[in-house]
Amino acid sequence: MPANTAQTKRFLGLNNVSDPLRLKFGWLQKADNLDITDTGALVRRAGYIKKIDALLGYAYATVDYSRLYMMDGDALAQVNADLSRTVLRAGLTRRVMHWTELNDQVFFANGIDSGIIRKDGTVLDWAWPEPDMATLSATTGMLPAGTYQVACTFLLPDGRETGAADATAIYLDGTQALQINGIPQVAGLETQVYLAPADSAVFQLIGATAQSSLTWDESPDQLGVDLTTQFLDPLPQGVTYITAWRGQIYAAQYLPESDSTVLWVSEPLGFHLFNLNSGFILVPGRVALLAPHPDGLIVGTAVRIYAYDGDSLKQLADYGAVPGWGWARDDDAQILFWSSRGLCSALPLSNITLRQISVDCGVSAGAAIIRSNGAKKYVVALQKGGDNFNQRGTP
Repeated sequence: MPANTAQTKRFLGLNNVSDPLRLKFGWLQKADNLDITDTGALVRRAGYIKKIDALLGYAYATVDYSRLYMMDGDALAQVNADLSRTVLRAGLTRRVMHWTELNDQVFFANGIDSGIIRKDGTVLDWAWPEPDMATLSATTGMLPAGTYQVACTFLLPDGRETGAADATAIYLDGTQALQINGIPQVAGLETQVYLAPADSAVFQLIGATAQSSLTWDESPDQLGVDLTTQFLDPLPQGVTYITAWRGQIYAAQYLPESDSTVLWVSEPLGFHLFNLNSGFILVPGRVALLAPHPDGLIVGTAVRIYAYDGDSLKQLADYGAVPGWGWARDDDAQILFWSSRGLCSALPLSNITLRQISVDCGVSAGAAIIRSNGAKKYVVALQKGGDNFNQRGTP
């Protein structure tokens, strides 16, 4: 062996934080286009070639890897096995798209557009039009005296029922029937009309109608099922980050006037229904990360990392997450995510790289866990920019 040389049987990885003159032999200060294997060997990373010449981005693969969706220009497309694309919905706004998956359905939102992709490729509207209030008047009839209330909902093409319009009330004197006018109608949707009979607070179904008016002069025994979606709202406009956790969907809407983010929480198993009066969590700052863990929802802003356990929001770190999609779920349900101080694991929170590597954190991040040739790697792609933290030689 030549003089002044040394050998190592195992490379240990990158370290640009410690003094290189005092590091154990085997650490690297720079490793461009290299992979380190599980045995510590250095190998050239795999290359790539362009396969599709198109304006693609914001991709999502289902958890079983059976489906891949992405934005193709202004269209939502499914990528087929031969890398051809099938357009599912065109005319969308080209912005960062966020995704989540529940019950074989993929939900998407970008602050303007939103929807639900079914397993067969059908795209459903996630938000829905709010029904208008009907108007009530009295006509000749035999209904018992009392106050009557009417509310309407829409039945969506796939069977989901919307929330109800505000109820309209009228008093009948015992010699009258109920005339309902102005029943809301929307093309492609079915209108359901509910009645709370004399002095009752329970709304029951009169029936579905495609007409704008009807008359009711029947016994309450003729009414149908109870209304279960009263006081519930559609998905708010402006939500971006979304994730499914414990049977509900959490959707983030940033409020610049207060520099805070509202996390709207869907109804359990009613993912199109939200209660905007009580179903929300308020987070200081602008949310840049929503990741589900069995023990808590991981919430990251630009300057803080939190965990929500279903009851309260607890701070985990006084540094933030990088916007985008910088997280991935490991085999043991741990969440790996890219922060402003490198790679973290949660829950509990642990910073994996802080002691040995510091790089510019980027202004946006996209990440995945890739399994190939027997190896498992967390890979993050960063848009250039952002600060590094405590890199050696940096003022």
